[in-house]
Amino acid sequence: MTNTYITNATWALTGEKIDLRMGHGDEPVSIYRNGIALPGINQVTPAGEMQVPAGARTIDATGKILMPALFDLHTTISIDGHSKRECIYRAGQAANRGGVWGMLVMPSSGFIFDNTATLDSFDEAVSQRSFATMVPAGCITEGMKGEQQAPYNTLAARGVTILSDSGNMPASLLMLHRAMKYAAEMDLTFAIRGDVPCLSRNTYMHPSSTSYILGLHGTPPCAEEIGIETIIRLAKDAGVSLHVQTVSTAEGVEIIRRAKAAGMKGLTAEVALHHLLYTHEDVGDYNTTFKTTPPLRERTDCEALLAGVKDGTIDCIVTDHTPCLPFAKKQDFVSAPQGMVGLDTFLPALYTHLVKPGKLNWADVVRACSSAPVKIVNPYDREEDVPVVAPLLLFAPEEQQVVTCESLCCGTTNNPMLNSTLYGGVTLPINR
Repeated sequence: MTNTYITNATWALTGEKIDLRMGHGDEPVSIYRNGIALPGINQVTPAGEMQVPAGARTIDATGKILMPALFDLHTTISIDGHSKRECIYRAGQAANRGGVWGMLVMPSSGFIFDNTATLDSFDEAVSQRSFATMVPAGCITEGMKGEQQAPYNTLAARGVTILSDSGNMPASLLMLHRAMKYAAEMDLTFAIRGDVPCLSRNTYMHPSSTSYILGLHGTPPCAEEIGIETIIRLAKDAGVSLHVQTVSTAEGVEIIRRAKAAGMKGLTAEVALHHLLYTHEDVGDYNTTFKTTPPLRERTDCEALLAGVKDGTIDCIVTDHTPCLPFAKKQDFVSAPQGMVGLDTFLPALYTHLVKPGKLNWADVVRACSSAPVKIVNPYDREEDVPVVAPLLLFAPEEQQVVTCESLCCGTTNNPMLNSTLYGGVTLPINR
């Protein structure tokens, strides 16, 4: 069996041109570059200096970016009324198309991760149907009902490291505080969205000129900000790791920045890509594609969130991938479900809207979308008990694609980039 050679690739973190020789897949990871493991690679040299045998399989990567594939720390993949196995298959396809090798899957109506049977069924379906690694997040409460603590010891024994009720705040803060103390003993991490339900209930978008014109009740930013303060205080007292999900306001960033500056351990946070790109104005004339939870905010919030990513206050950028059937999104704005899909377009969208305009660099993307998410979720090979290493991908920045219904693999079309042009083509896995 011959080696495969990759020539003249541009390493994302430094911009240097390199040649690589790939192993046969059974060789240990031994090469690191800028702190990033290069799995399956057994030699790296400056471009043009590697001796490539005549007739060897060669991948010409001229003009392409070599980088670790992304890990999405916030996805929902089940669609009510669809086969669970088909959802897994489509999500895996979409992930690879968007440069994603693995994802943290939130509990949902289709996958209530609060018991061994569901976890076993999910793992079996993933092993048979998925092109991507899928790590389940265990439920904080039984059935995600916000009342009774789920069996954390059982979940931890099955390899669960993150607990979440899909971002929802449990109804009882006393129960949550006690649950955090119990989970801290097992090194589990709570993933929760900042919220005060009594302030956000029966609200549909950001309170703004747009909500006023459309006659829709707005979700006040303070609901999120008070919620973030609350879960941070609870987690600090309980001594448990906390991951704040889908931060959407400038003040939310400041709250997290202050907590980190004060030395709080185990605190991380994420922002959804759509909260970096869109505002309440994109809702336009009741466009349900832009109905999200939390809602799209002001441009100043987008800028503060981006600054938070740049300085490390916000650790991760996620898709918050939420598939919705077309007929559901065609309902009136109040009745339509929240959420948009983003797995298919994740890396091209990051490049087109953030990297290409100079708002982020490739090092920012690798940190926020690959290194940091993997460190937070800490996925391990259960048989070998070793950390799973992100595979490499090639990204062609000059390629263009028009996002169409036919091009989306995830099975739904609630993608805000539909009918727009994105730059970048993804090759994952790299040896295909």
